[in-house]
Amino acid sequence: MSGSEHAMEGMTGGSSLDSLPFEIGPMLAEIFEVMAVGIDLIGVAIIIFGFNVALLKLVSALFQGAGLRKGLGNIAEARQTLGAYILTGIEFMIASDIIHTVITRELTDLLFVGLLVVIRTAISFFLGKEVAELEHREAARN
Repeated sequence: MSGSEHAMEGMTGGSSLDSLPFEIGPMLAEIFEVMAVGIDLIGVAIIIFGFNVALLKLVSALFQGAGLRKGLGNIAEARQTLGAYILTGIEFMIASDIIHTVITRELTDLLFVGLLVVIRTAISFFLGKEVAELEHREAARN
């Protein structure tokens, strides 16, 4: 292996996975990459939209005196809303990460994508539990 090949290997992040039993052509890899970026952007847009919806609910609750006289029901609803949108956005991002695992050819990149999936799945799991608990409290209150 020449010095430039060693340099290129160092720049891409590690051991090549060229020995995997499947091959993706460069054109197909580019299409998948564009799709993955698009799915990531959709996930981010969902989270931003959910943030705005939750913020409107929170501001409305504060104007109605939530936390002062009326309890925290409206604030809990804003948290539920934000949590639900974050969960949906993260699920889109996990789908994008799965696409990245298909097109990734470097071991360190693949490990990074795998770690991202694990982290996003853990966040999704615990956030889902919190949203379910908020829904349960809200149902018990009514």
